[in-house]
Amino acid sequence: MKKSTRIWIFFLTLISCAAVLFSASRFRSAETPPWRASEAGDVENPPVSQERIPTGAGVPFTFVSYNIRNWLVSGQNPPKSQESKNTIVSLLSNARADVIGLCEIGNLDDLAEVQAMLKAKGTDLPYSHHTGGTDSVRHLGILSRFPIVSTFSPDLKIADKNVSMRRGILDATVSIGENEIRFIGLHLKSKLTTPDFDERVMRMDEATHARKHIGSVLAENPEAMLVVYGDFNDDARSLSTRAIFGTYRTPGYMSPVHVKDSRGETWTHFYSHLDSYTRIDFVTVSKALKSHVDKSASRIIDDAQWEAASDHRPVLVGFR
Repeated sequence: MKKSTRIWIFFLTLISCAAVLFSASRFRSAETPPWRASEAGDVENPPVSQERIPTGAGVPFTFVSYNIRNWLVSGQNPPKSQESKNTIVSLLSNARADVIGLCEIGNLDDLAEVQAMLKAKGTDLPYSHHTGGTDSVRHLGILSRFPIVSTFSPDLKIADKNVSMRRGILDATVSIGENEIRFIGLHLKSKLTTPDFDERVMRMDEATHARKHIGSVLAENPEAMLVVYGDFNDDARSLSTRAIFGTYRTPGYMSPVHVKDSRGETWTHFYSHLDSYTRIDFVTVSKALKSHVDKSASRIIDDAQWEAASDHRPVLVGFR
């Protein structure tokens, strides 16, 4: 290669490098300038946002399910004693319950009496709902510290049967923080034998009918935060109770909350006729609510004098 050619190539290379350096310099000048030394602290500790984080989403609450044994104005014999009523109110007040589902409440006046006695003890639950079935005496009720935003009255007629649910189905939605929790209360047919029908068949029919309603709620909204509770009048292995739970490991399964008393025992009902102790009162939760159960804050209430209140013991479940 001639010397003049090499010089010409070298000259072109220098011109190319200069052009690249000039372009890079222009690009850097167009970038956001570096922070000044006096603002270095602002980079490490940026200003705290003044936007408030919503606090309502995580409101904890306590729910109690309780069969209060014939709190009625009807002519029962003997009538429910004032001692029994006072003990029930003390148990519930000591539990600091935010929502209470009641079985065997009488009419609206009876529910209002429980509400007033609780308020006098410092537990103010201003919202309530009362419902029932074909039994004109015993009903279902719910009291709440939080607003009850809606209620629903399911069809109580049992398919292919000439009967309806005796105690009905309570269905109330409570607004707790930013969540809506739907409570479905049940009181299935007792184990008392009757000459007209088999109590086991009747209880199974009621459980199947109630499960259809539960299924319809979850079909409409699979993420529904649902609590199904009450006196199921049979143990967890019975066909009727399992019908309420639904099919295990499916999206619609209602998981029973496993609770114990202070001695590690799990029974909720003392049946004096047979001298038996059985777990027949349950609180179950849908898949969307299961992770919010606070097991450490859940128990069977076995405070002193519970026997003076009812033949059932209350089931308390805490929610995070």
